[in-house]
Amino acid sequence: METVFTSSEPARSSIRRCPACGERVKFPPPQRCLLCDYNFRDNRVTGADVTPYAKAYAADRRAWRSMAEWVWFAGSERLKHLALMRASAASRRFAQRNLVLLAVVLGLLQATQVGWKWVSGGSAMNLVQAGRPSGLGWLLVAAIPPELLVEVSSPTPTALWWNPIQAAAGIGTGTLLAVALLWLVLVSVRGGTRLALTAPYRDEQRMTAAIHYSTAWSLPIVVAVLVAALTPISHIGEMARWQWYPPEKGFILSAAVVAGLGVALWWFWLIRLGATAPALTRARVVAFLGVGASGIAIAAVLTWRLGLGPIDEGLFQLMRLS
Repeated sequence: METVFTSSEPARSSIRRCPACGERVKFPPPQRCLLCDYNFRDNRVTGADVTPYAKAYAADRRAWRSMAEWVWFAGSERLKHLALMRASAASRRFAQRNLVLLAVVLGLLQATQVGWKWVSGGSAMNLVQAGRPSGLGWLLVAAIPPELLVEVSSPTPTALWWNPIQAAAGIGTGTLLAVALLWLVLVSVRGGTRLALTAPYRDEQRMTAAIHYSTAWSLPIVVAVLVAALTPISHIGEMARWQWYPPEKGFILSAAVVAGLGVALWWFWLIRLGATAPALTRARVVAFLGVGASGIAIAAVLTWRLGLGPIDEGLFQLMRLS
């Protein structure tokens, strides 16, 4: 397998962190890590994380983009190589950054789902006051011009209100719940993969680093969520009677296509990863990564989506915002 560092001094002089545990290394670096006893001069690195990201992490350099591309375009040989690497401080950091980013944008998406109220009917004189939702913090974002009110029927929305406090609370609850669920998904997939391996292979930590690095596929989902979070533009444009505004269905369809592509590629990548397992246990690993991992992810999405409603409603009642 590829080596992390050679015994030459120029290579050793670039060491800033231990690639195995992440401990900072003083200059000149010792032969072994003082924390985990990793041998910096040992060429026998079978099982160690020797990805481009781990090397950059050891030298305190940035390599997120190159590592993501390394994962996205991995061929079968690279996947076999990656499957034999154990989880490391570098792989954990890579996964943490990706999952936190995804959790934050999910929180932003939740902020577009709460804090918005449509008002129907009304008149030019009482539209703002009579249609104001109860609770604290509501702001009028858009309304049908008074001269057009005579042209609309009573059920037609005539004003759109927004509550920035509710939106901020939605970001907080959405992000925190997403962090917890994404961490649970990662732990469950890693634990399930270990159990899918037959007993002789379970203590080798196969695919542990690969599962961390598979979070590179969260980037298309991040883009999709950001697109979906733009749907309030459609509501505002409709209420303000703009000449043109992006339709809500356009945002939703675009987000669904991008997210579906990212999920499908992640799922296929996991199946390819499972195919690198030893022949005696390959079918079990492929079955779990193909069915079990996707089931865990779907359960997490449903929990996030269905669980946030009661959480936010209870919080808004407590804060007198609803």
